[in-house]
Amino acid sequence: METSIKDLEESLRLAMLSSDIKTLDLLVSDSLLFIGPDGTTFRKQDDLELHRSKRQKLDQADWKDIEIEECGDSAVSVVTAFLSGSLDGVGFSGRFKYIRMWARIGETWKIVGGSVTSLGS
Repeated sequence: METSIKDLEESLRLAMLSSDIKTLDLLVSDSLLFIGPDGTTFRKQDDLELHRSKRQKLDQADWKDIEIEECGDSAVSVVTAFLSGSLDGVGFSGRFKYIRMWARIGETWKIVGGSVTSLGS
């Protein structure tokens, strides 16, 4: 399973970087609950709209470290990343840590929950 989740994490990274709504839609569960770095709760449509509207734009998204823990038909990934870009026209860059909960829904893996924390520059 680890290789599959690592592959999905790479697909997610590329989709986030290019605001690929189609791929993001496939990877993210309709029931997503995600906590942003400021504590805001996002659902799938909120996340897709950030990309669709270009309110969030990533110029760089480098995954530096990935840990994956298998839990039956679910998995948890912890990703340390360097990101730069803008949100609502305000630039940002720095290190971030994501935790994502993946679940097998039918034959497909989807992100059902997670959060991101800023680690500073």
